[in-house]
Amino acid sequence: MDADYVTFTSSSTVKNFLEVTGGRMPERARLVSIGPVTSATLREAGFEPDAEAGRHDPEGLVEALLADARDLADRD
Repeated sequence: MDADYVTFTSSSTVKNFLEVTGGRMPERARLVSIGPVTSATLREAGFEPDAEAGRHDPEGLVEALLADARDLADRD
């Protein structure tokens, strides 16, 4: 399973994703959470989010993903 990013819009999406994947995340994927509750669920499952939306809506999630991608590009 390959992915650059995996986005989570709720705690239930974290739980459902892990159930479907057998508790695994794509090896090099960056994890983006819509907010602190979803980030906490990721942490409880043993995964640290790479980015968390400041605005807890779909637009905020996209903004967080794009900001993370820009930060990674700037490091290269």
